[in-house]
Amino acid sequence: MKRQFLFITAIGIAVSMFSFTAIVQQNTAPLVKITSPKVNTFSWGSLVSYSISVADKEDGDSKFDEINGLEVLLEVKFVPGNAKLPPGNQASPDEAGLAVMRASNCFNCHNFNNKLIGPSFNDIVARYPLSAANVALLTKRIKEGSVGVWGKAAMPTHPELTAVEIEAAVKWMFKQAADPNVTYYTGLDGIFRTKAAPAGNKGAYVITASYTDHGLKASPGKQRMTGRDVMVLQSK
Repeated sequence: MKRQFLFITAIGIAVSMFSFTAIVQQNTAPLVKITSPKVNTFSWGSLVSYSISVADKEDGDSKFDEINGLEVLLEVKFVPGNAKLPPGNQASPDEAGLAVMRASNCFNCHNFNNKLIGPSFNDIVARYPLSAANVALLTKRIKEGSVGVWGKAAMPTHPELTAVEIEAAVKWMFKQAADPNVTYYTGLDGIFRTKAAPAGNKGAYVITASYTDHGLKASPGKQRMTGRDVMVLQSK
């Protein structure tokens, strides 16, 4: 009887340890690094080449082509005067609308400035000026899907998103397009152009690279985490 009790106790401890391990299993945040430009200065009206590396324990490493470049985002923000890195060199968390777009498949079909499979976000905003009616129209088309609106490419349905989530994404799209000092790019590398010299010849660019992983392999979409890297480019 004593041996049986010890055996049952051992099984109970093993089960408890397994359960504890499952409970504490955590996703690891991706490591994002702006590898280019190498210097933190720029010239007015010039082209700036950038490159980004991403390494994630669960998703893989960009150097092995294991990261979808369309899911890597670069925010280029012009700041008049001088700019400093945010506290701890960390950018602010994504706004609700952008977080929804990252969690869905938006960036697989849409870019910010150029046509991909579907129209760019800026082209959509240009065709549909901001209004309650157009926000409702775009929300409906994203939720239910559409075909023939922008040529032969079809907009798939998005049953996994609520109307509230889609509306937040649509409103964020209008907001980012209306800000002349902020531009977004997708991809692990690319080029952006700086502004012509402003009055006083002072200004800086804050560039933020980010990637949101796919969560735990055992539970895709769970515990998704975003890694970021921030760099300030000062005018020469």
